[in-house]
Amino acid sequence: MLLSALSEDILLRSTNMFDPISLAWAIISLTSISIAAYALNLYINIQHIFKRRHQCIKLSVQELYIYPIKSCGEIRLSSSAKVTPIGFEHDRILQVVSKEVDQKNSPSEPDWSFCTPREKRYEKLFHVKPTLIDGSNNNTNLKLSSKYVKEEFTLKLEEVLSRFGSRPTFSTTMGGASPVLLEDCGIKVAKWLEEATGITGCRLVGIGENFRRFVKVNDDQGDDIPMIHEGYSSYGRRGNMLLPRPSVSLADEAPFLLTTRSSLADLNKRLGKGKQVDMRRFRPNIVIDGLQPWEEDSLKRIRIGAVEFHVWQRCGRCTMTTIDRDSLERCGEPLSTLSNFRERDNGQRNFGMHLIPPRPSELKEERIFVGDEVEILEYDEERRAEWMRLFGKSS
Repeated sequence: MLLSALSEDILLRSTNMFDPISLAWAIISLTSISIAAYALNLYINIQHIFKRRHQCIKLSVQELYIYPIKSCGEIRLSSSAKVTPIGFEHDRILQVVSKEVDQKNSPSEPDWSFCTPREKRYEKLFHVKPTLIDGSNNNTNLKLSSKYVKEEFTLKLEEVLSRFGSRPTFSTTMGGASPVLLEDCGIKVAKWLEEATGITGCRLVGIGENFRRFVKVNDDQGDDIPMIHEGYSSYGRRGNMLLPRPSVSLADEAPFLLTTRSSLADLNKRLGKGKQVDMRRFRPNIVIDGLQPWEEDSLKRIRIGAVEFHVWQRCGRCTMTTIDRDSLERCGEPLSTLSNFRERDNGQRNFGMHLIPPRPSELKEERIFVGDEVEILEYDEERRAEWMRLFGKSS
């Protein structure tokens, strides 16, 4: 009402003066007032929507997952997961590597490289099913099974990890990144995996004391590493002094990946009957409920149970999502549909958000439980405005 009265007063004054210049300035003033009014109204509506929704709806953890061997099957945790600086305990601490020669390049001595089902010859990795079981003396064993092998294999996890340092060290490349040092898990499990996957001469390697790896920035996303605490910097240095960056396990980019049930439901609605996918396609660690579809884009800081996370980088999806986890059949979905409404300027088709936990010194044996409440501590204003523009009207 105030802006409307002001606009009318400006127009009356200018028309009474019969001055073209004054009239032009009046029109410019009216335009500026209209834009300001629209922006103010939009801001008020956004604040109202977010305040109203999150006062009424509680966000909660619905599913927790770990993937002990990178690119192999998942474990859905029934109760809780322990938070560590590099991810959930036992998540992506092992991976299968191979020296199989690329016939196009045919190097005389190929490097060890990690095996991913993105390549069809490695797709049987998805059917390596891990199970964590309690062993003697409170040790944890990793039981592996596959429909391609009659017998299961049990890896005494703590025993293997404790011997790291005395075993051969593998310099392994991961998707074109700098090599990382990983420890060999032995010939017995390697032979079992070779039979289960058909990968000739493969080895199972894991994280040892010499392992050092940091979160990976996806330049196409435009999300700098946040300064969460003293010692974390967007650029990894302060002045001439190098600073530590958040660490990560063998996961592609960050220690944790968060997805929401509402976004999956919206995607499946767009895919249509007969083309729907399940959450396994996206390999999350934490699945929450209570947000609007794709509203996770707008988050900046959240608290789950007693643990605060920075909601950092959007997760661009690849052809891994197009492989049916049961039949191993491949198709263009859900990437084709994501391209229609989730593709950003640099070609990233996003589903899920990467999370960074507190500094190691601030983690004290915290666990996240299924059913934990998720508290929104802060929104990313730029991403929130983008979400409102693209999806808010339909929420």
